[in-house]
Amino acid sequence: MNTRKRKKYSNYVVAKENGVFVARCPDLGLACSGATEQEAITNLEEALALYFEDLPGPADG
Repeated sequence: MNTRKRKKYSNYVVAKENGVFVARCPDLGLACSGATEQEAITNLEEALALYFEDLPGPADG
C-alpha cells in the first residue's frame, strides 16, 4: 500500500484489491479504481477535480 500526498488535494492511498488498484482519499470519502496504479490515481484526480469544482467559492458565499 502506498500513501501519497498531492499538492492541490488531500492525502490518498493506493492499494491492490481483488485484482484492481483502488485509490482512496479518506479525507473526503472518495475512491476510484483502475487496472493499473496510475489509472486509479488518474481516475481519483479527475473525481477530486469535479468534487472541488462543485464547492462554492468565496464569491458564492
